[in-house]
Amino acid sequence: MKKKPSALRNSRRKPDNPEENLTERITFRLTSTEKNQLTMKAKERGINLSLLCRLIVMRRRIPDRSPQTLQWFRDLVGMKNNLNQIAHHLNTTKEPDQWTIEAIRFIASEIDKAKNTLTDSSHE
Repeated sequence: MKKKPSALRNSRRKPDNPEENLTERITFRLTSTEKNQLTMKAKERGINLSLLCRLIVMRRRIPDRSPQTLQWFRDLVGMKNNLNQIAHHLNTTKEPDQWTIEAIRFIASEIDKAKNTLTDSSHE
């Protein structure tokens, strides 16, 4: 069985267009404190320093691949499965009970937290 590619997997792929290869270099100077701050931010995000600087300069979204975030995504997938079970329960009983309502509210609040975190984490 072939594994599905993960959007969070740090995989290297060859660009379709050879002009997309990273061949050019720009050098700039920082204080040791600034470099340490950038290094720590890159480590927290689970990406290398070069990629972090490139994303900041190009004003692109900085991905968060930290172990906590990856675990959080796994938990969200689990909640998706729970939501499917709740939907199945509602389809069989045709009447929502208190447990179902509380479960749906909890899952909705977690999804809102996820959405806010993902949209607010571009540049810190």
